[in-house]
Amino acid sequence: MTDADDLVLFEAASVLAKREGVAAAAMTESGQTLLGVWVDAMVDSACLCAETGPICEAHRTKQRIVASICVRWAEPDGATVLAACGVCQERLAVFGTGVRIAVRDESPRGFRFRPLSDLRPSPWWDARATG
Repeated sequence: MTDADDLVLFEAASVLAKREGVAAAAMTESGQTLLGVWVDAMVDSACLCAETGPICEAHRTKQRIVASICVRWAEPDGATVLAACGVCQERLAVFGTGVRIAVRDESPRGFRFRPLSDLRPSPWWDARATG
């Protein structure tokens, strides 16, 4: 992935978030962009993160996600990158710990991509039984 790919994902998620409030964009290994939106529900545990749509589509089409970004839109500030929550990090981990996840930072563009392994340096799947 290149910086241009990063910006393509940010722009795709931002355009959708402007209409929907929260949106995600994921890039597959083949370069396809998959989109999703936050699904609200009356019970918080029934809500679906915006990343859920691209993750499901990738599974359905047997594609591997290599990068994911989630964006919230709020006036007057516009687009803000939201890091994938812990549950979505678990969902994205099936595509490998090298999946790049967008996180906010202090750079001029306001975000950067980091490998999932940086966000979860001690994941449960690395645990080894001792004894």
